[in-house]
Amino acid sequence: MASEQRILGVVLGGASAEHTISVRSARAVMAAVDADRWRTVPFAVSRSGRWLTPEESGLTLNAIELGAPEEIPEPHARHSALIAPATVAALLQCDAVFPLIHGSTGEDGMLQGFLETLDVPYVGSGVGASAIAMDKARCKQIMRDVGIPVAPWIVVRCDEWRDDPTGVVRRGSEFGYPQFVKPSRGGSSIGISKIDSREEAAEAYAGAFACDSEILIEEAMSAVREIECGVLGSTSQGAPVASSLGEIRTKREFYDYTAKYEDPETELIAPATVDPIVGRRMQDLALRAWRAVGAEGMVRADFLLGADGQLWLGELNTIPGFTSASMYPRVFEVDGLPLNELIDRLVALGIERHQRRHSRPSTGREARR
Repeated sequence: MASEQRILGVVLGGASAEHTISVRSARAVMAAVDADRWRTVPFAVSRSGRWLTPEESGLTLNAIELGAPEEIPEPHARHSALIAPATVAALLQCDAVFPLIHGSTGEDGMLQGFLETLDVPYVGSGVGASAIAMDKARCKQIMRDVGIPVAPWIVVRCDEWRDDPTGVVRRGSEFGYPQFVKPSRGGSSIGISKIDSREEAAEAYAGAFACDSEILIEEAMSAVREIECGVLGSTSQGAPVASSLGEIRTKREFYDYTAKYEDPETELIAPATVDPIVGRRMQDLALRAWRAVGAEGMVRADFLLGADGQLWLGELNTIPGFTSASMYPRVFEVDGLPLNELIDRLVALGIERHQRRHSRPSTGREARR
């Protein structure tokens, strides 16, 4: 007898600059899910942060399928709350939820905290690991503290920039040029600039501050390759596994938003051709970084590889992309795990974590009575 179909909620859209990429990731996941096992229910979130009902979400995705813009509209009924009670009730009916909002409000722990409050099983890292990985400045500090190499950087707050922009430019110039300027909390390379001179600094810093209240000024490593490694948790509390490596090759100055999602000349090569010793070290560093932030489910670790084999960890992504231009599903497919099975594994991990937490003995006041 066939097993009963279960309900998988898929949350997409959101207020971040990665709205469109989230829609694409969600569509890819929903298309790949084993329909015999799972009935997918979309929960689309507009750019203002308002949740559409599942019915509105389904109609929106159908329209996108027919050629409408990849954009979540505002709900027809402007509820006083960001999410209607009926939509919360639909979330509570889900056997698991797959959060696919990239960037702020989705990958930074906020959505995870909401799902924790509802006591709904969900895919991926929890609140703490999500928040740490999303914050490049804090994540780099943790990586450095556990001995994982990262490019030298400084952090600048918006009040420092407002009070003394000339002083900030002077501090940044101490790295020399070229250098990267990045919002501390952001993704898909939005707000990131590579600058080659002091004259370009003010405009780049201001552009990054338009995306976040803190920015990183980071030394740009020369003649590096961009290599990515996926990490996937194992069921029954087993050790996570690191994927084969994938390489990004772009003819643009760096792997920016256009290179990632719009440039047909960008190449995603999996498996990457890397010296085996260097490759194993990269996989080991990805697993160490996973443990350092307390990640669960899935992570994509992005590395820079120098000509002499030197490595630097660029960043961790706790909700990597699942689009046709995304490396995370591609490297696991190379390892023999196609997208439908990868999704099954990730959902199973989320459900297992939820069950494990509920099976723990209480350590609160009730246990002491």
